[in-house]
Amino acid sequence: MSMLSDLLLRLRAIVFRRAEDRELEEELRVHVEMEEEYRRRSGVSHAEAHRQAVMALGGVERVKEDVRDARRTRAFFDGAGDVRFAFRTLRRNPVFAAVAVLTLAIGIGGATAVFSAVDTVLLAPLPYSQPGRLVRLYNTDVRAPNDHGFVTPVHFLEYRDGMSSFASVAAVMTYDAVGADIGRGDRARRIRVLPVSADYFDVLGVRPALGRAFSRDDEHGGMNETVQPSRIAVISHRLWQEELRGDPSAIGGSIVMDGASYRIAGVMPASFVDPLVPRADAWTPENLDPGRDPSNATNHYLTVIARLRPTLSIGAAQAELTALATRLGVKYPDARDTRARLDPLKDDMVAPTATALEIMLGAVALVLLIVCVNIATLMLVRGSQRQREFAVRTALGGQRARIVRQMLVESIVIALVGDVAGLAVARAGMAAIVRLGDGNIPRLSSLALDPRLLMFSIALSTLCALIFGAAPAVRAARTRPGDVLRGEGRGASSGRGQVRLRGALVAAQVALAFVLAVGAGLLLSSFAQLRRVDLGFRSADVLTFEAHLPGSRYDSTARAAFYDDLAAAIEREPGVRAAGGTSRLPATGSYNSWGTRPLSGPLVNTKIDHSSLEQRVISGDYFAALGVPRLAGRLFEAGDDAHAPPRVVISKSAAQLLFPGVDPIGQQLRTGGITWTVIGVVADVALDIEGHVEPTLYHAHRQFAGDRNWALTQVVSTMGNVDAVAASSRRVVSGIDPLLVMYHPAPLDDVLGRGNATRTFTLRLLLAFAGVAIALALLGLYGVLAYAVRLRAREFGIRMALGASPSAIRSMVLRQGLIVTSSGLAAGVIGAAALSRVMTSLLFHVKPMEPAVLVVTALVMWGVGVLAAYVPARQATAADPRNVLS
Repeated sequence: MSMLSDLLLRLRAIVFRRAEDRELEEELRVHVEMEEEYRRRSGVSHAEAHRQAVMALGGVERVKEDVRDARRTRAFFDGAGDVRFAFRTLRRNPVFAAVAVLTLAIGIGGATAVFSAVDTVLLAPLPYSQPGRLVRLYNTDVRAPNDHGFVTPVHFLEYRDGMSSFASVAAVMTYDAVGADIGRGDRARRIRVLPVSADYFDVLGVRPALGRAFSRDDEHGGMNETVQPSRIAVISHRLWQEELRGDPSAIGGSIVMDGASYRIAGVMPASFVDPLVPRADAWTPENLDPGRDPSNATNHYLTVIARLRPTLSIGAAQAELTALATRLGVKYPDARDTRARLDPLKDDMVAPTATALEIMLGAVALVLLIVCVNIATLMLVRGSQRQREFAVRTALGGQRARIVRQMLVESIVIALVGDVAGLAVARAGMAAIVRLGDGNIPRLSSLALDPRLLMFSIALSTLCALIFGAAPAVRAARTRPGDVLRGEGRGASSGRGQVRLRGALVAAQVALAFVLAVGAGLLLSSFAQLRRVDLGFRSADVLTFEAHLPGSRYDSTARAAFYDDLAAAIEREPGVRAAGGTSRLPATGSYNSWGTRPLSGPLVNTKIDHSSLEQRVISGDYFAALGVPRLAGRLFEAGDDAHAPPRVVISKSAAQLLFPGVDPIGQQLRTGGITWTVIGVVADVALDIEGHVEPTLYHAHRQFAGDRNWALTQVVSTMGNVDAVAASSRRVVSGIDPLLVMYHPAPLDDVLGRGNATRTFTLRLLLAFAGVAIALALLGLYGVLAYAVRLRAREFGIRMALGASPSAIRSMVLRQGLIVTSSGLAAGVIGAAALSRVMTSLLFHVKPMEPAVLVVTALVMWGVGVLAAYVPARQATAADPRNVLS
């Protein structure tokens, strides 16, 4: 018989089981009747003839099993029977089933959600052709080769023309402020626009779904240029659908951005996600006219990516790049210290968040382990309650292997049901992860539950079933019928053995929960330390918002007048102390860093160690709005406009760096290709949320508005009612220009909180996992003690009958709970030490094994242990000794 025929016969036996059984029963009935008739003819009574006929057959049920064995379908029907039996037993124990399924759903769902995030961000390749050949190019300083600096246009053009290692190379201006308004009035909204060089889409290996990409002839003009000979744009599929209803004839048509008409050159595919700015809506040509300030080789603002030629290693490309950068240092003396480095694009994208995601993966693994231990504990309890059933089955000849199989089937059924519920938890968890990491974790926006993750979830649940079902199954199979059926004395002894085993399992849960709680405690302590950092400015009760000025309606004079008028008008509103604007909020990281050198003072014509200084363009009463004190000279005044000589205010550390030992007021410096005179010195403010300080230069916007369309973020110091001032500021903006829209109004404290996005993301998830772990440990400890109290009920009754006080009984139970908790905490210290070492990069002014965190966390866990033990302790003294002993 061929394998196919055999398979079809077995399949038929399974599908048409009832019909096959009826045929078999009819056949056996006929056989028994014939045998019975034969024996009756020999004078045997009817009943005896029937008994002898059945015995001669060997037992009807036995024959049925033999036939099924011959069909090789017995395993299937036995398995199906085990599954049905498992569901029946779960229905009889709904509380156990609900707790087990819910626990598993949390564990499997959480693991699936976090693994999906790790897979999407860290493991999956970039969604572009040959993603392994994509690299990110940085400018560095010869004294700081590990820096990650942006690239100047001068260097980019040299790299593009001089590097043979690159199949293509492209530049992007990724400034936060680059965008445009779509629509008018109340319907206006801000979209993200990326100015890119001609080869940008070639580097990524993606072509527009409609129309064309940019050519090098398009690299003239730009969004911020007053004169734009060719305004063209490639738009995203999303913007094409939203604004143009997906009309294919839109190619060659126009779209209005910032009040200016742009000809649509192409539409990107729906699947395309920009690697640098995932929510980019449109791309315009970046102005890379070589004639534009060709001497400025120190203005670093371009993000550069490249595609390596096939078979060429990144090391070989790096060697060629280093040689070229050295030659450029000779060609451009101002950039003689500039070097370049290459990083794989994917590594560059995910590196800042890799540690956080790896910690999350470890945390969810711990929670999953706790879940397995918890379920194993529940199964042990249930096994104890079913000891009599197992003893009877064994005594009646039941095979121990069959009991093990039955227990494992029940575990798998629980795991699969938990898996189904876990998928719902996973979807909710993934949505929460996306919401928490939105805009801060790269590639997270593409997180989705795909078939691979479903397979991962099923495999995980099956593994959990084997882990938490194996020990209880083996223990159930070892049940000795004589011990169980003879009485409760030895059963109680065995029960105490199970209590010890369950106590060990609960101690393991406490240890794992302690590890997670310590991790969360370390991050909480880091946040507390961060809040104590003196940032050098006032952030409380300060409103921030943006108002972008379209280049089509605002020239440099109008821009300068607008920001001055806006600050003055807002300051007239009730509840406002001061208002101003800045090109970059303090404590939000480095942004504009330009080469700077003193033209007077002791360091004139002397090489200084730190020549690239932070630059900020400000308007209105910026310093007053943030409470930054003036230390010397004066601040900007109305006369410091485009017609006045260039003047600059510098920070205290900039004064010490550029003009050490002399009065900086009146000294001159050169930056951005302009010579400036220092008119004032202000206190240092933090560059980032950790309080690092960088020498900073401040330029008056009214004097610097002609440089570019600076998008200033407004800061408004209020008297406490930020929401009311936000509403009045909105009216002020509309009053000055009804077509403008106020964007992203938010308290400054909230904005600075986003600067800790990775820490916040990790902390929130770690707190959630720690909370779940502690709750599971509490549940497990309660279960162990409650079971122990039930086993020792007679003992407690005797003790109380002999005069033991209820408080003494309660102390015994509480002591048992604290012993289990303490054992878990002692074991958890080792795991906490390992986790804290991994978290070092996320900690701030906190030691990996901070004693205060360990002590507080241990006290919390002890409190949880007392809470879990208290209820069983009360139950131990609740029963009347007379009833217990009767």
